[in-house]
Amino acid sequence: MPPVITAVGNQKGGVGKTSTVLGLSSALAALGRKVLVLDIDAQANATSTLDAVGEFDMYDVLAAEDPGMLGQAIVSTAWAGISAVPGSKQLARIESESMMTPELRLKNAVWQVAELDDFDDVLIDLPPALGRLTLNGLIVADRVIVVTEPASYSVEAVEKFLETVSAVRRRPQLNPELRLAGIVVNKAHTPLTNEHAFQIGQLKGAFADVLRLPILPRRAAVEDAASAHQPITSLPGEGAAIMSQLYRAHAQWMIEEAA
Repeated sequence: MPPVITAVGNQKGGVGKTSTVLGLSSALAALGRKVLVLDIDAQANATSTLDAVGEFDMYDVLAAEDPGMLGQAIVSTAWAGISAVPGSKQLARIESESMMTPELRLKNAVWQVAELDDFDDVLIDLPPALGRLTLNGLIVADRVIVVTEPASYSVEAVEKFLETVSAVRRRPQLNPELRLAGIVVNKAHTPLTNEHAFQIGQLKGAFADVLRLPILPRRAAVEDAASAHQPITSLPGEGAAIMSQLYRAHAQWMIEEAA
């Protein structure tokens, strides 16, 4: 049975997209799912946090003429139940290099790689931009999750990002089956500031049917986990325990949504 492929992104950087990918991945793995993280962000923060090192990376996958390169680029990580295809700074070249239908490279690879059937979930860490790399991720995904801070610029970026999602869905040769699985609010202050409460209210008004709860608060444990290169589920302390429970709640709706 093929895995569920989930692209995670936002046009704006700094919203905690990568930390959310890693939190969801570790929560899914803790629920017994086998997870593959595809890092197509040139910053490669997910790669460094997972300590994912291999002979090939996502640039090789997208630049190669051989779709089998994706299978060769999959590496295990120190995080139980999680494998990865590493990202690299070379991915920035994808945006400028001339390639034959570059936005279809990842989709063609996924269609032809039997190794993906070993996984239950594939999470794609998209770059904070709307270029070729993001298109590659959206075209291959079954669904997309948008991560946003409850701040005005981040909320505005949600709408722009969803315009790109809609454009991908409108073109039959791209991905008309792509669905918006949810919008996840991240880095909220506790208790909520007036601004955060207002922006969350705006999101509820515009996206009530896909705004996914619980809201993820700003917690030092998330940065501690990234710094330690460990899943937050393995960290001691109340903050880590709270965040682990919240990520688990999101992982559970992800599993249910895909059923």
